[in-house]
Amino acid sequence: MFGTSRFILASPIRTRRGETVTPGSMQVERAVGLLEGHLFLDGNPRFLTLMEQPGFPFALEKILSKEAESTVLEALKRTRSPLFLDLRHRDTLWSATLFPLLSRPDASIWLLSERVSQSSGRPIVGLAQRYQHLFENIKDAVFVSTVEGRFLDINPAGVAMLGYASREEVLKLNILTDLYYYPEDRLKYQKTIAEKGYVKDYEVVFKKKDKTPLFVAMSNIAVYDEDRKILGYEGIFRDLTHQKQIEEALRQKNTQLESYVYTVSHDLKSPVIAIRGFARLLHKRYGKKLKDGGLEIVDRIEKTAHRAERMIADLLVYAKTEKDTRGDFEFIETRQVIREIIEELKLKWQPCPVSFTVQEDLPEILFHPGSFRQIFSNLIDNAIKYSRDAPAPHIAIKYKLEPEGVVFSVTDNGPGIDPALHEKIFDIFERGERSEEVEGTGIGLAIIKRIVETHHGHIWVESEKGQGAAFYIRLPVRTLQRPIKPSVT
Repeated sequence: MFGTSRFILASPIRTRRGETVTPGSMQVERAVGLLEGHLFLDGNPRFLTLMEQPGFPFALEKILSKEAESTVLEALKRTRSPLFLDLRHRDTLWSATLFPLLSRPDASIWLLSERVSQSSGRPIVGLAQRYQHLFENIKDAVFVSTVEGRFLDINPAGVAMLGYASREEVLKLNILTDLYYYPEDRLKYQKTIAEKGYVKDYEVVFKKKDKTPLFVAMSNIAVYDEDRKILGYEGIFRDLTHQKQIEEALRQKNTQLESYVYTVSHDLKSPVIAIRGFARLLHKRYGKKLKDGGLEIVDRIEKTAHRAERMIADLLVYAKTEKDTRGDFEFIETRQVIREIIEELKLKWQPCPVSFTVQEDLPEILFHPGSFRQIFSNLIDNAIKYSRDAPAPHIAIKYKLEPEGVVFSVTDNGPGIDPALHEKIFDIFERGERSEEVEGTGIGLAIIKRIVETHHGHIWVESEKGQGAAFYIRLPVRTLQRPIKPSVT
């Protein structure tokens, strides 16, 4: 069966008192434990109860004999895939699933499932049958193949995915020539899996029976002999064709949008500039002849034309957002970049009465540098714009680490935002309640949202009217903590 190793230990489970566990002392509830090296470091209360241990940590040898312990640890070293372990005592069979952790080579999660007991006259429903049922019915393709390029086994989902009528047809295929749409991808795959021992979500293009392309993501492991020579591969592949079609349709729509915006902006930009220029000329040549009301109208024409010009420029930025977020990621010293942005914006908003607090230990992150700068330039610029008229305007930039990534916040003490508008303000051309009082095009937050979501992040706001606003950005990135001296200006 793909991605699994299976063996049965003949020795009983031993408790801390040296006793063997009897069927009556166990319940069917699942137990979970974390093993690192020879020690269980953590787990749930049920795991401790089952193992009859007072607490963590405790040694693996407390529950397995030396021989069994050696067998288990050696098996964990040989594979990065789940191990299915049967722990047998007399007529009682306990099933444990061991999940090696890729991020911690010596660690594994142990999941103990309910016991399977044998009573007189009734056979055990074996685990092998259960996993055979899974093999036959799982919707992903599950296979075993040789290094030379022949399938040894494949499940019904794999046969159907490749467009064949029977398993026997697939077993006759030459994987290099009959399966890979681009044969050189097979060589790249073999090189990668030889170096790592596994591949995860490895994308390639297969060839169906009717010669149409099948986009798949493979998660496979190499199978070794005792001399660490690769005998073959086992794993799964998942059909990505529909997903790729959606991505291509989105790409085409984005290309069309960008082309449309370029065309419209080109057609609109010239007349808008002309209107603005004529308004200036009218003011210059005939300003003395116009009454106060006339001058006000000319001034409003010029300001409206200027705003339209800015909207056209922002529309271009919005259309190009996805393209501009492509490229290499770099390690960014976020505190330094944010301090640079603040200094640039202070010049823009001179005189700038706003004070800033930047958290002292903002992390170094691996992220797209242009995207990071654009996100925070827009957010801090917005915060200055809306808070500069407060009695003591202040902006704070902070962060916190979460399991999903890092969350940055930009908080101001401006007029706040009505909760009814929290979702709307991220839509294109949507502005807050003070849209007439505060300069802007209503595209800035839409640009930020598009950048953040392109990087699979999330942005939201927490605010009440009259109580300032806090914008949060969750970025799913690697972080590197590095102590930096505090600075408050």
